[in-house]
Amino acid sequence: MRKLLLTTVIMLFASGLKGQSLCHVIKQNIRCSAGSGMAYPGSTQLRMTPPPEGWQPFYISHYGRYGSRYLDDAASYDEPYRILEAADSLGKLTSLGHAILLRLDQIRRDANDRWGELTELGEYQQQQVMRRMINRFPSVFAGRATVDARSSTTRHCILSMEHAMSTLVMLRPAAELNHNASQRDMGYLDLTSQQQSALLPDSAMLDALTVFGQKCQNTGRLMEALFNDADYVDSHVDVDNLNDGLFLLASQLQNTELRKSLTLYDLFTDDEVCCNWKKHNARAYATYSPQARLAAPLLRKVIAQADSYIWQQKHGAHLRYGSEHVFLPLLFLLDIKGAGISVSDPDDIDKKGWADFKLCPMAANIQLVFYAPEQSPSRVHRPENILVKVLLNEIEVKLPLKTMLLPYYHWSDVRDYYLKKLDAYEE
Repeated sequence: MRKLLLTTVIMLFASGLKGQSLCHVIKQNIRCSAGSGMAYPGSTQLRMTPPPEGWQPFYISHYGRYGSRYLDDAASYDEPYRILEAADSLGKLTSLGHAILLRLDQIRRDANDRWGELTELGEYQQQQVMRRMINRFPSVFAGRATVDARSSTTRHCILSMEHAMSTLVMLRPAAELNHNASQRDMGYLDLTSQQQSALLPDSAMLDALTVFGQKCQNTGRLMEALFNDADYVDSHVDVDNLNDGLFLLASQLQNTELRKSLTLYDLFTDDEVCCNWKKHNARAYATYSPQARLAAPLLRKVIAQADSYIWQQKHGAHLRYGSEHVFLPLLFLLDIKGAGISVSDPDDIDKKGWADFKLCPMAANIQLVFYAPEQSPSRVHRPENILVKVLLNEIEVKLPLKTMLLPYYHWSDVRDYYLKKLDAYEE
């Protein structure tokens, strides 16, 4: 069973699956239907492509999303429970509806007063990402490596950084570590709601999303499974809201310890699971695709800090921890793994390979790994002497520019390509 699951996950993250819906992938691994709420699958590329002979990694530039966590607010847990509780008090639930009410009560009790907090699984994810980073690129963290870590001021981002740093200190105690979570860094680490609302989907896309959701969604079977009185449902239940709330909790369970003993996925058919995912995946694409330029300050920071380590001949890492509000715009800006596609019909989004669970699960991360020739006396004095490769969720990915050394690129080419793109945004 474990071998089958691993094979499924590897196929999922390695293939583009262009031209067809990704629903068959979700049927193979239902956890993917959580989209950006999917628990991090771990490292699916077990062996890295070796660098050209004589080249060695010396620096990593990283941006990581927080790990698995509880939902942000009590309402996400309470609203579905209250709807079923009210119906139950009037004898309007089926036996399945009553059983689901008991499960919802268990879920909300588990999350009580932990809203937005990192879960035990989220802590483990960050520790393991850091451990693999050190084991794969030991020369980056050798001796008195200079490591600078910065986090968004949001609690689950800070805790994500701290669990990663505890692993770093344990494995590389000689590293010179500086880590902080300051409002001063929020300009590039995270986005305000005002920044996000300034770049929203256009009216045509919003209309298309509404039509797509109505065409895709069919809540009738689910309501019949939960309630024994159709008239009561018509007059007292917001069926779309209840469906979305139950599906959110079904998806969220994989991030908590309750995943070992409880599920809500049995409420939904395969087609309903796929429909719910496609609807939310389309919404995520439409929301974040216009926001690529909001990641420009972060990308400029990445380039400037990499240049600093190169010219100063330092080794170590810059590690940054934030949310999907910057992570997904950064993916659009970098245009890696098909993130930057342009789509006008929501039904085509996953058919063109854009899937939130591939790009931005919990604990998602981007790592730019820099290499220099080991024997050259000026090994890090000039950008053209430096190679870089990019890992998305610890998998080597292509950049939208040419190279003869795939997955390695000359830093000078990468640097120039993205600086021109940033300049164009500003113009």
